[in-house]
Amino acid sequence: MTAAVVAVVTAGLLWLLLAWSGEPNAPVRIDAVKTAFGIGAGIGGVFALWLATRHQRTLELQLAETTRMAGVTERDLEERRVTELYTKAVEQLGNDKAPVRFGGLYALERLGQDNPKQRQTIVNVLCAYLRMPFQGPAAGLRGSAAPEKVDYDESEIQVRLAAQELLKTHLSHGEPGYWPGMSVDLQRATLVDFRLSGCTLEAADFSRARFVGAVHIRGTTFARQAGFFGSVFTAPANFDRTAFEEGAFFSYARFGGDVRFTRTRSGGQFLFSHTVFEAEADFEGGRHEEIDLSEAEFGATTPGAVPATDGV
Repeated sequence: MTAAVVAVVTAGLLWLLLAWSGEPNAPVRIDAVKTAFGIGAGIGGVFALWLATRHQRTLELQLAETTRMAGVTERDLEERRVTELYTKAVEQLGNDKAPVRFGGLYALERLGQDNPKQRQTIVNVLCAYLRMPFQGPAAGLRGSAAPEKVDYDESEIQVRLAAQELLKTHLSHGEPGYWPGMSVDLQRATLVDFRLSGCTLEAADFSRARFVGAVHIRGTTFARQAGFFGSVFTAPANFDRTAFEEGAFFSYARFGGDVRFTRTRSGGQFLFSHTVFEAEADFEGGRHEEIDLSEAEFGATTPGAVPATDGV
């Protein structure tokens, strides 16, 4: 409609212009009118094309905005769903019934499998659970006879063993469920029959942790400096072939059973100052940039107890 009006107005103006231009010949005026209307129609067509282009552009912008808003809404809904699942799982971990706590553990695991951005948060929650105060057994559970008197919560220890196993599953490099780039904070945790062999961790802190039962951390890689300051190992511990890329702190730790650091390597400070080895300690085949065993106490003959420093 607007284009037609423009065409008519333009033609009318041209006609008036030609009509009053002093031309006496009527046929000439008729030709002028025809020309004017032709020019007006052309201008109207151009204007109509411009309007159509503008309308199309407006529709495209509206569609893009609608798509963007739909994407934002979908993300908001997904984030809300993840938050609700996470909150429910954490609440389950605080339940006084062990089966419900088991459910919370595996709900968190499923959430991490489906949402990689949530994995470190979920690892943090598992570590926080293991750091909760717990009166563990006096000895490990695997390969030992059942104690005559149970002085700990049997159901709780099973939940904790499951949490430890989930950590191992998702820290095991090369396995289908591996979560790369994870860090663990298990300071002051009570860990029972702890296994972390074949794992790769970004960072790890076990300072003042209590390891009950045998410890297996063989062939593991710690990408950053690992902390075992003041940790207590009540049974044999095996660190064979473990790599401490930026070194480790075992200062003031206590090893109640045999400990093997055979074929380990460290790229930074490997500190055992004031560490107590109550049984045999074996460092044979290790390669360390800098090792410190100053004022360490050895309670048994230890082959390779004081290894030479080999630049890595």
